[in-house]
Amino acid sequence: MSDRKPLSFGGEPNTLIYSILGIGVVLRFAKLYYGIHVKPDAEAVRVKGPLVCVGNHPSYLDPFVMGAALKGRKVNFVAGAFLFRKRIVGPVFAAGGCIPKIQFRSDSRAVKAMLSTLKRGGTLGIFPEGTRFVDGTNITFDDALARMIKKTNSAVAFLKSHGAYSTWPRWSANSFRRGRIEGKIEKIYTVEEVEKMSVEELHAIMLEHLTYNEYDWLREHPVEFKSKAIASGAQNIAYVCPRCESENKIAAEGDILRCTVCGNRARMDRSGFFHPVGDDDVVYEDLHQWKAWERERIDRKIRAGACVFEEKTRLMLPFGEYEYREVGSGVIRIDGHNVVYEGTQCEVEVGIPYSSKENKSASRRRKTLARIEALKDGPEVKKVFPVSRVRGISVEYGKRFELIEGGGQVNRFVFENGQRTLELQLIIQALQEVDPYEKKGGGNP
Repeated sequence: MSDRKPLSFGGEPNTLIYSILGIGVVLRFAKLYYGIHVKPDAEAVRVKGPLVCVGNHPSYLDPFVMGAALKGRKVNFVAGAFLFRKRIVGPVFAAGGCIPKIQFRSDSRAVKAMLSTLKRGGTLGIFPEGTRFVDGTNITFDDALARMIKKTNSAVAFLKSHGAYSTWPRWSANSFRRGRIEGKIEKIYTVEEVEKMSVEELHAIMLEHLTYNEYDWLREHPVEFKSKAIASGAQNIAYVCPRCESENKIAAEGDILRCTVCGNRARMDRSGFFHPVGDDDVVYEDLHQWKAWERERIDRKIRAGACVFEEKTRLMLPFGEYEYREVGSGVIRIDGHNVVYEGTQCEVEVGIPYSSKENKSASRRRKTLARIEALKDGPEVKKVFPVSRVRGISVEYGKRFELIEGGGQVNRFVFENGQRTLELQLIIQALQEVDPYEKKGGGNP
């Protein structure tokens, strides 16, 4: 049982943590270190009463961009709940005004904190997509935020950043690459202007303002991003070879993606665009185009009834607030319109403590071999996740995949071939968009 005091959210950010440490020290360092060039927006700072600042979500650096644009206002940022599981970081984030939000699920605690922020006339900073860009482009979201803005009679500002995705791509295997990040408040709607809109109109305006393609921006505003291995990790997004169409056979070597079957090569330049290395090489110019083609292949397979996915996996379940434990192993597969896990699952209390560090350490893994073998002999289970009920997917590309059961239980799957994480995500998304009358097989609508 944890002896931590419950954290309070939605109050005014602590001046020492937010203004002095956050804005005065951390933001200043981040601007220099990551090449952030953003000036405070005087109009946004002068807005009276509650303000919701809505931004697109290309990378982990987005709160720095928004904080710089709103310097002069204390912002309560909505952040992933997982950040608050850290014993030291969690209380600091809470004192700094951050509000934890569980991804892809209704979260009454987060909603209450957001409402408290706006009812006291504060500033709410939020990235409604809920997850960072995968391929340099935005994703859509529902109208829940538009409803909150209307309910609280708040003004709304729209922030758009450029270069943050390329500086720290979600798929990058070697962290960030220094370049240039720009950002500004594109539009502010006053309380009076918001009052005249319906929820549907406001939601449509939000989607319009957040529509973005980083590669289109880079074509017009060339920026170079420095990295010794700029393509490292991109193989987890560009997982199909455009020449021979082999799947999950792409390897990254410095600035090169190479198919280990046919030898097809794509070189990534310092702006993130691909170029063929040889005359016979076939590539897509950017990851957005590459991923769109991969999705089209999956759509065709589903229509033809030929979409198959099966992968060996380990199963992890959360244990308390601070760790995951390995509780079994088996196979994850697509069965009709369901994702199915079949394998073992022991009680989480007797599972093997797991972390990314332990996963990387061969010596630590060897020490638990006996317990791992014991897991294989644990009780057999079958978990079924209807794709129609999957509201969101948490993925660390190349590493893990998370699905949530109806009761809220998080299931973390660590694939034997980590490169297949995007493949499963695209299959689920494609199945969700299939017309119910066209569905075949044993899935639920």
